[in-house]
Amino acid sequence: MFRFRALGGVSFVTLLTVPEVVLGQPRELPSVTVQVPGQPRPAAPIVAGNRSGTKQAKRASAKPTAPPAADKPLTNALGTYNPALDLPGLKLPPGTTLTTAGPVDGYRALSGFSATKTATPIEQIPQSIQVIPKSLITDQNNVTVSEAIQNVSNTQGTNTLAIGTTGPTGLINVRGFSAQQYLDGMNVMYNVGDRDSLVNVERIEVLKGPNAVLYGGGAGSPLGGAINIVSKLPTDKASLETGFTYGTKTFVQPYFDVNQPLSADKTVLFRFTGAYTANNTFVDVVHQDRYSLNPTLTLTNKEDTTLTIQGRLSRLEQQAYQGLPAVGTVAGSFRLNPDLYIGPSNIPKSYSEVKSVTATFDRKLDPIWSFNIKARWADQIFDQRSQTTQTAAPDVGPTTWSLLNVDLLQKQREFSINPNLEARFRLGPTNNVWLTGADYSRVTDRGHMNTDLGIPPVDLVNNPVFPTPYTDPTATSAAFFFPFFDYSSVYTTKGAYTQLQSTIYDRLHILAGVRFASINIDYLENFPFSTGVLSPTQFGTETSKVLPRFGAVLDLIPGLSVYGSYSEGMQASPFVQALNTNIEPETSKQVEGGFKFNVNDQLSGTIAVFDIQRQNVPVTIGVGIGAQSAQESKGYEADLIWQPTRSWKLIASYGHTDVRFSDSNTGVPQGNRVSGVPEDSGRVWVNYMFDSPALRGWSVGAGVYVASSQYVDNLNVYKAPGYFTVDAKIAYETEHWRASINVKNLTGEKYFVAFPWFGGQVAPGDGRAVYGTIAYRY
Repeated sequence: MFRFRALGGVSFVTLLTVPEVVLGQPRELPSVTVQVPGQPRPAAPIVAGNRSGTKQAKRASAKPTAPPAADKPLTNALGTYNPALDLPGLKLPPGTTLTTAGPVDGYRALSGFSATKTATPIEQIPQSIQVIPKSLITDQNNVTVSEAIQNVSNTQGTNTLAIGTTGPTGLINVRGFSAQQYLDGMNVMYNVGDRDSLVNVERIEVLKGPNAVLYGGGAGSPLGGAINIVSKLPTDKASLETGFTYGTKTFVQPYFDVNQPLSADKTVLFRFTGAYTANNTFVDVVHQDRYSLNPTLTLTNKEDTTLTIQGRLSRLEQQAYQGLPAVGTVAGSFRLNPDLYIGPSNIPKSYSEVKSVTATFDRKLDPIWSFNIKARWADQIFDQRSQTTQTAAPDVGPTTWSLLNVDLLQKQREFSINPNLEARFRLGPTNNVWLTGADYSRVTDRGHMNTDLGIPPVDLVNNPVFPTPYTDPTATSAAFFFPFFDYSSVYTTKGAYTQLQSTIYDRLHILAGVRFASINIDYLENFPFSTGVLSPTQFGTETSKVLPRFGAVLDLIPGLSVYGSYSEGMQASPFVQALNTNIEPETSKQVEGGFKFNVNDQLSGTIAVFDIQRQNVPVTIGVGIGAQSAQESKGYEADLIWQPTRSWKLIASYGHTDVRFSDSNTGVPQGNRVSGVPEDSGRVWVNYMFDSPALRGWSVGAGVYVASSQYVDNLNVYKAPGYFTVDAKIAYETEHWRASINVKNLTGEKYFVAFPWFGGQVAPGDGRAVYGTIAYRY
């Protein structure tokens, strides 16, 4: 028999909700405390109330799902051994929901795994780490990862729903620097396929700044931050959900989520999620087709051993979008049509695809020791075809630009493996978690970028038509063919690390770790025929570096802590042509400090200040790499969650980032701002669930996102003005159904954002959009 509860397009089948005992007085109820091994057993199990206010919550009190006994660790609460729930001593507030990624109280995640690779209460981590749980994703009806991460301060992403491309230009910035996207703690190089799919997302954890101690793979360790997508996992409770979203511009998205034990004793578990999305966009011509399929098999003895095998097949097809020139949009005396697509309407679709298999083995050896190993194989490709301008201003006439055909093809194959050994022990007044591990990753990267310069110029203002068909540029098909690069490279990253987390007298939480990191690059620039300009270039580099990380959190008074930390990162620069120059890996250093607070489990959050120094950053000049620069990002930020009652939930964030070039080696003047980063940005979202008998099941929500102006180019010639968008929603939920209507950009704000193409391009923001979702579960 299937049994589950869900919200909108995101299933809650992985959840165990701590049941409500007395409705209307949740704050007077005790919290669940996970029993610390070796301590006496309480006289009776302790349960917690639920302040969600939904019908599902009230049904839970009438027909409760028994919480884990106080002497039974949470690690087994969902039917498998799960290290993400290894949280001895953690108090769970009333209404806390257990997920396979950790406990969540409304919009507030109580623990994180990404920052330390151990299950750790967020209030004990000396770093700003923000978690976007699927409860928030569902309430906002986010349709892309880029949209969801706007809830986090100083974090922005390209909205690939409307203006994305299939290549590696779907960038995410954290604190002014590009951040790497990870999937279940392992690097996703270039992040291809349907990279914004949310159908298999349990939560999103945003780590800010360098996080090198624990992470390698791909081209190295994170420099500006890491966006870790945490996948849904099987549980021992059978469930099924299916849903459908329809929206503006013929947005269509059917999805499914099936969770089913395959054996009578529930030691073999299976889960399969999938979604297909088709939509036109706010840009003429561009149409997306994408899908994501995610089967997962878990083998477990339900006590101390789990083997999980995750498959992923994901593909995106669309006409590659290349943005619009800055002149004619945010600058100049004339204006282009914001919906203009540059290039013929029958241009072939570009595509991006990934196939991967991930295996994770977790084993609890005894009350102290545990072991984990994770391995992934991935095969991915993207082929991006465009007919495009390459300058921010007209380069032929007053309103006329030259065009070129561009074919960008890359193929990657990756194998990564990461074993870890963990020990949890007490020593005098200290409670300790020691982690040591190693990782190895090998990525072969083969690609080219070919161009055809022989296309007649086009007047984009007075006669924006494109009569010249797109053709793949090749040495034999075009008289003006030129390969900007054609290379084969192999990135091999290796690392060994150790980390100690120690809580002293239950007030001082220390984190210290070190990583020995090695990056090896074998690079061959092919240039398969003689251009008369460049000749084949081959080089290899190997860089090794010791990367430290340390920090501390001091509990000043109950509910208020002060913290500080230092960390470093190192990463190779992929997708960079050699041009007869050995490009050294990038490095970064961050100093961060601030406060963490939690007032009665109602008002919680982080206030932080930071300074990041980054070296050897390749700077794009047109279609080439001019040189390597030094850059610095300074700023401050605040993230808070306020949940005063079971009906109200509010999340708010604000960030200030001042990111500049700190040298002039690239020809960019020292002190110039880095493009594509608003100096100020923020988000507020509030959700209200009606509790009166007449309106029970109904909820409403609204939010606003604000961003200040941002430079479009590194020379700071062009700037896109600031903007704001308003969102709203109304939803109704019963036992088996949920329906919601969400409006994005309610006021129809028209704006542009910087778009990472050749330099000096922008993209229009999405217009007003309405999405309706209906979900059925049984």
